[in-house]
Amino acid sequence: MCTIPVLKMKILGIETSMYAGSIAVSEDEKILGEYYFNTGPSHSEKLLPSIDWLLKELSIDKTELEGIAVSLGPGSFTSLRIGLAAAKGLSYALGIPIAGVCTLELMANNLPLAPFTICPLIDARRGEVFTAFFESQEGRVVRISEDMVLSAENLAGKIKDRTILIGEGALLYSDFLEDIMGADGYAVLCPEPLSYPRAGVLSSMGYLIIRDGGGDDPHTLSPHYMRKSEAELVKESSKKDESKRG
Repeated sequence: MCTIPVLKMKILGIETSMYAGSIAVSEDEKILGEYYFNTGPSHSEKLLPSIDWLLKELSIDKTELEGIAVSLGPGSFTSLRIGLAAAKGLSYALGIPIAGVCTLELMANNLPLAPFTICPLIDARRGEVFTAFFESQEGRVVRISEDMVLSAENLAGKIKDRTILIGEGALLYSDFLEDIMGADGYAVLCPEPLSYPRAGVLSSMGYLIIRDGGGDDPHTLSPHYMRKSEAELVKESSKKDESKRG
């Protein structure tokens, strides 16, 4: 019986949507290596040297990479720009495809076999969270809502079924969500070690996208901010004040 050889595809994952970041290399869906750094907002200093170090540890030359997966946010504006710039630079330099992944979807994929609805939460500041709802179907995570920006109180009103809350936002606003949590509530908190987006999961997701002919145009790929930065909001507010005085 003739067997068809399986083409191995090495994918680099770059996750910098938050202060903690990570990089990973997968071959197909198998993670070959992952490096997680929770050292504060220093991605500009850590990212490229960390990629070089990980590839060296795995005895992989950059030219052996066949795709890049990068998290697009929502998350930290500066950190997302750094990660995306590195991913696009490598995509251009190596002539390989790039796949952008929503960070909320990436977090939900930490729990591919969850029996309940999955609700990732990212701190959006000002008492709000970035969030969406997902569910597991035959071992694959499927989106069941659009991305949203909600107050913790408004989020609590949207949860009507058994739900797993995952992410730093869930940990940060657990006091506001306590009415829907616990033995008599709908929601449970995911353990903290599973609550953060990981490049290992990202690289595996990127492999599936690129394998199936998907991917993004590196010229137009941009961060998924969901709203304007604090600096932009302050600038707009100042312009409005000036127009009123004028």
